[in-house]
Amino acid sequence: MKLVFGDKIVPTPKRPKNDVDNVWGPAWHAWREGGGFVLEYDTGDLGGHQRRFDIDESEFARLRADPEAFDPIIHAHGG
Repeated sequence: MKLVFGDKIVPTPKRPKNDVDNVWGPAWHAWREGGGFVLEYDTGDLGGHQRRFDIDESEFARLRADPEAFDPIIHAHGG
């Protein structure tokens, strides 16, 4: 067996694609669950905690149309 050294290769992560039931952001995911919608995001805590709460259909649509709406939505829910 022979080891060959060369350039460092750093794979780029593949972001999941948005679809009818899922919207993905850099550190958050919103999805359809049952008859409602859920938003989950990484809080940034040292322990790697995540926060999850229900959102309504209009907030889900806002996230789909404009991912920058994430901050106003989590602030409206006490985040």
